[in-house]
Amino acid sequence: MTDSPTAPSRGATPLVSVVIPALEEEADIAGCVAAIGAQDYPLDSIEVIVVDGCSADQTVANAQRAAAAVAFARMKTVPSPRRRTSISLNLGLAEAAGTYLVRVDARARVPSDYVRRCVDILASEPTIGVVGGAQEPRPRSARVVDRGIARALNNRLATGLSRYRRSTRSGPADTVWMGSFRTAQVRELGGWSADVALNEDWELNQRYRASGSSVWFAGDLSSGYLPRTSYVRLAKQYFAFGRVKGMWWVRGTRPEPRQLGLVTVPVIGVALVLSLIRRFGPAAGLLVPLGYLAVDLAGGSRQAPPAERAAAATGIAIFTAAWWLGVVVGAVAELVGVDHPLGVSA
Repeated sequence: MTDSPTAPSRGATPLVSVVIPALEEEADIAGCVAAIGAQDYPLDSIEVIVVDGCSADQTVANAQRAAAAVAFARMKTVPSPRRRTSISLNLGLAEAAGTYLVRVDARARVPSDYVRRCVDILASEPTIGVVGGAQEPRPRSARVVDRGIARALNNRLATGLSRYRRSTRSGPADTVWMGSFRTAQVRELGGWSADVALNEDWELNQRYRASGSSVWFAGDLSSGYLPRTSYVRLAKQYFAFGRVKGMWWVRGTRPEPRQLGLVTVPVIGVALVLSLIRRFGPAAGLLVPLGYLAVDLAGGSRQAPPAERAAAATGIAIFTAAWWLGVVVGAVAELVGVDHPLGVSA
């Protein structure tokens, strides 16, 4: 564990601990730290805790270089040998000295008012336990694939109508992206579950709701998100998401209605297409790409060139199919007692 030099003195402004779980994020971590350094919240009241899963690249060095030019109260790096996000977050929680804890992912780009707004909401509304804003996937480059993947992940229909992906209206939610907390309260609830390999924020948010605290979505507070750089990586990411979700459902967690739609609609669609192919021949199979193009148009902006729309439709097809397959595999594996490959059992 390493610390920056002695922190400057702080006034009455509450100290905020920004915890960044990271693993092999050398390309993105500096931009994340720079965005935190651009906050309108007093920087001498922000400590940054980078919890690194023992990355083999320059993640830690790049984070430290980015922080060196910023007057944070303190910058600390903490190793996380078990390389699981939930465990990394708990290590950051253990080190946090702030009144408030703000989780920021390495590929996130928070706006300049992010910390202040989250703190203001938590300070003024004692019934709110978790605050988060919208996720805004942004293309990493001008490549058609990068623009298409970002467009696909901005599609409110394909991504399951989660509030943090589709809404601009503030209010209670079942979960939010990243999340900001009162440090003492998240400690009282036991922090993040070490048994959860993915969807750890969702699981924690359910415990907040069960405890009587609300999870609050701030609709006018959006942060950028840098997606995966290829369809293969996108598929692997969403297969993993789906597998954990299938596991939790078999364990008794009730799925949201919107999630049931994501599971059943593809089955109905495949059955319909197969029926049409049997009746009208293979040409009816063209309905599949046309269907994904229709989802792209119905759930996303219409301001895009045809190539980007085609790339987005491809991305939608890939990540929704990968997620669906992951749900099935995760549910079956849990039913037959197969160990989870993501290490859900600590």
